[in-house]
Amino acid sequence: MSVFTSGGTENRMRWDRTKKGFMEVWYATLNHRASGGGVWLRYTLTSPTTGPAYCELWGFFFDPDGKRSFAAKDRFPIDRLGGANGRDDGALVRIGDAWLSENHLEGSLERDGRSLSWSLDLEPADRCFQHLPEQIRSRIESRVSTLCSPNLSVPFFGSVSIDGDELTFDGELGSQSHRWGAKHSSTWSWAHCSNFDGAPDSVFEGVAAQASLGPIPSPTTTFLFLRYKGEDIAFNELRWALRARSRYEMPTWSFTARNEDWKIAGAARASTDRLTQVRYEDPDGAERFCANSEVADIAIELYRRGEAGWRHHGSLSSLGNAHLEFGRKQAFEEIPVAL
Repeated sequence: MSVFTSGGTENRMRWDRTKKGFMEVWYATLNHRASGGGVWLRYTLTSPTTGPAYCELWGFFFDPDGKRSFAAKDRFPIDRLGGANGRDDGALVRIGDAWLSENHLEGSLERDGRSLSWSLDLEPADRCFQHLPEQIRSRIESRVSTLCSPNLSVPFFGSVSIDGDELTFDGELGSQSHRWGAKHSSTWSWAHCSNFDGAPDSVFEGVAAQASLGPIPSPTTTFLFLRYKGEDIAFNELRWALRARSRYEMPTWSFTARNEDWKIAGAARASTDRLTQVRYEDPDGAERFCANSEVADIAIELYRRGEAGWRHHGSLSSLGNAHLEFGRKQAFEEIPVAL
């Protein structure tokens, strides 16, 4: 079963502009080669169970030294949500003057006399990465939310301006993803890396989550994927995801998984001074708190099954170029809430 689809519609807006109890997010993450900074951009819409729908633009810059880190968001009434799915100059989503298409992101934010703006092109991927197995996607979407990455690891070109200082992107690899559904999971951790030291073609994407699908919370389920030396190695078939193991307690997520031929063990970590905490509000009004870093560290060990058992096959690591997130119902006391 392939973890990729190629319908070309995975980024399209799912909200029908009437449904209540629904949320949708398009987000992009990438690192700037020269400065070591990380960027996180979010285009969101929320249709609460009660009350009017709204849309938001979020923008973050993570400075490894902490001196220029930035976090801001703007909320707009739903009438500032423009046309979608190619009917508005190619925009998939347009929020105020900001927009995202299949090959471009545009936007700007100001807060407390500071500013962040971006104008970025990306080279669209020819296939979309699906985090969840096909047989559970619709059920998860209707009760929690589903997730895919139409552009798992693609080159970005253009600029991001932080307080008037322009950072130029010239082919740095980044990721663009799409989430939609009823609400966030009860707890989760997510990590991505397209910039491993000495292994420029390797990509890791992983998410672990615990969802409440009834009166009793479900166990944590872990979905992992690694591209290594030209081979796609997936651990997110349901039988492997249910056997995988995760332990995520901010600021570290450790994980292990295996399939018929491969075994992976790794950990991602970010010091608290490299994490930003934000508050999400689900369509039903419930709170979620997210601690995110776009300048995290990650290390992975890969093993391959042979006639004599598991044999070490390779090591991957990245310092300051991984993306890491933790989420739960309660705030993380170690970090102030930025938004």
